[in-house]
Amino acid sequence: MINVLLICDLLFAYGVANTTAPYPQSQLITKLTWDNQVLRLRDSAGDNWPITWVDDDFQITALGDGNGFSGQNRGLTLGFARIIGDPPNHRGEDIISDADTPEGGGSSGIKASGLLMVDGTLYMFIRNYKLPNSNDFTNSRLAWSDNYGVNWTWADWHFSDTFGCPDFIQFGKNYQGARDDYVYIISQANDNAYMFSPDIVMARVPKDKVSDRNCYEFFAGLDSCGNPVWSSDITKRRPIFTDPNGTQRISITYNAGLKRYILTTTHLPPGISATHTPALGVFESPEPWGPWSTIYYDHDWSKGSRTYHHKFPTKWMSKDGGTMWLLFSGLDGGYYTFCLVKANLDVSR
Repeated sequence: MINVLLICDLLFAYGVANTTAPYPQSQLITKLTWDNQVLRLRDSAGDNWPITWVDDDFQITALGDGNGFSGQNRGLTLGFARIIGDPPNHRGEDIISDADTPEGGGSSGIKASGLLMVDGTLYMFIRNYKLPNSNDFTNSRLAWSDNYGVNWTWADWHFSDTFGCPDFIQFGKNYQGARDDYVYIISQANDNAYMFSPDIVMARVPKDKVSDRNCYEFFAGLDSCGNPVWSSDITKRRPIFTDPNGTQRISITYNAGLKRYILTTTHLPPGISATHTPALGVFESPEPWGPWSTIYYDHDWSKGSRTYHHKFPTKWMSKDGGTMWLLFSGLDGGYYTFCLVKANLDVSR
């Protein structure tokens, strides 16, 4: 069992819409207040942590460029773990997988960008996929597992030019509570997980056809009645979300208690040029393609520490939706590990 480290870290203030936020303040969620304790699992365990709630009472996550939770110097660019329990009594246990990949160093090693369990099958998108006989690491590729991440089958296709850091929209345990029979995939609208794009794009695929590239459709805007238009032509894709300050390593999870989609993304504060920043935006919408409203938007959320791939796991949302736990990682201040901080929402019912 791995002990949880408690850090009294008064870094996070309550949230209202910053004047530079790309969308108006939410009328439903009027304030977000962060707890002053960050819960961390083992130092240098890894980063990014895509996570999904499987068909049992635990979650599966993936690590990038780290050692995992065993205490051994595993040095993996891609590895996997179970997250057992609920904060503050959660713990991590490593999974030994045939997809475990020795550390490749940042953008030159494959990393998981999204995990999702649907009807007992665990799906994964990886980023930084290198095309054969090339030096191009800016592609993403799908894999799936029928035994909780121990063994993986790889798709014979990949995304290039866009969907460079794809993640899945998360619903409940084993995809319970999903809006329909589709799986939804979102990404910053570029081919590079280390760059910012102003736009976020979306694809969908029938949940029993996730491995079939021919069954994917792409969000192509709204019709005159405000209904989504879908196209099999990826070149007709249109953004579901836009921030002139950029988006990077985004996540969308469904808060069933509030019946809202919660989007998280980092951005570039004005006048800053960097790979990672301390900025954070949190947004909500009644539909996964909008219209979006701002819950929280801060250019310096983590007070100078570079943090990224923030997400709210659905397993750790309260029944009424008013409490969520933000999972994140970062490069500074001891955040290069599995980090959680509680968010309390003021909701106008």
